[in-house]
Amino acid sequence: MKKLSRSISIDRVEGIYLALLRIAVLTVATISLIAAAGFAIDGLWRVFVTTDVKEQATVVSSADVVAAMKAPPPVTERGEAQIPAFVRQAHANFATKVFPAYYAVYLRASDTYKKSEDRTLSKTELMEALGYDLDTYASGEVPATKLFVENASYQQQALAAVTAAMVETETVRLLRDYKAAEKTAQSCSTQYEQRRVWDSYSTSCSDWYYQPYGCNVTRSVPIQRCVAAYPEGIVSPNVAFGRADDAFRTIWAERSASNAQAAQDKRMDRVVTRSQIGPRLMLALRIIGGFLVVMFFFLLVAVERHLREIAQPKDSTMPAEPGSGVTAPAGSEP
Repeated sequence: MKKLSRSISIDRVEGIYLALLRIAVLTVATISLIAAAGFAIDGLWRVFVTTDVKEQATVVSSADVVAAMKAPPPVTERGEAQIPAFVRQAHANFATKVFPAYYAVYLRASDTYKKSEDRTLSKTELMEALGYDLDTYASGEVPATKLFVENASYQQQALAAVTAAMVETETVRLLRDYKAAEKTAQSCSTQYEQRRVWDSYSTSCSDWYYQPYGCNVTRSVPIQRCVAAYPEGIVSPNVAFGRADDAFRTIWAERSASNAQAAQDKRMDRVVTRSQIGPRLMLALRIIGGFLVVMFFFLLVAVERHLREIAQPKDSTMPAEPGSGVTAPAGSEP
């Protein structure tokens, strides 16, 4: 009786569970059909949306022009109003805290090796000559300027490298040669200037056909001027400091680009390595799955063999096989 009531209770629970499962499946199916119908309707509606849009005609009335004339013009005084305050503050900190030490290196070389006719640049003039002024920094077009103003590591390395370069033996020799040099060479340049010259083939003037044939015309004439100059290879303190600064920023840019490329290559290698995480784990899971399948069949075979051994009848009265060395029990037939 207890077994019957227990069976009825299990059947009732199973029926309720199957009913709930049926209701859940039908609910999901209904929601899927409603969603599919909604997306289909939305897609069909978009088919009828035309992409042909007419541009509205431009109309400017006299009232608009009068209003624009009354409006005050934008403030563009000296261009400094366009520079944000934080940019000016950053450059001001650079000009007062960083550049003076840089300028001191130039000033020491200029005072030591300049000639009497040379003029030492001021701090502002040197800043503009090297491209570290406020306008250049605010434009953001020169990466070296931005680095020098904002990057502490760049500032320290630039100061150390340029200082060492200006006191290096070869640089000192060039500067001493400059200070002792005389203008024994010539520097010539050709410039074109407007001059009045006689042109015997010109027909641009009246009575050109009378002797003497031609007339005076204005032509662009090449004029060569030569001035005394120092021999080639002579380097002034201004030029030497500019070369040292340019050499540092060039080497920094090249090595920075090289380091960035090396980091990018290493980053891509690691991305490729990490991209193999999923496939490797899936391969491991497949191998484990295959192992479990093989072990499952091995277990089935072992269970079947064990059950066969249990089901096999064991008769202790069976006669011994001839030659096995086992004698039959007493009273058994030969």
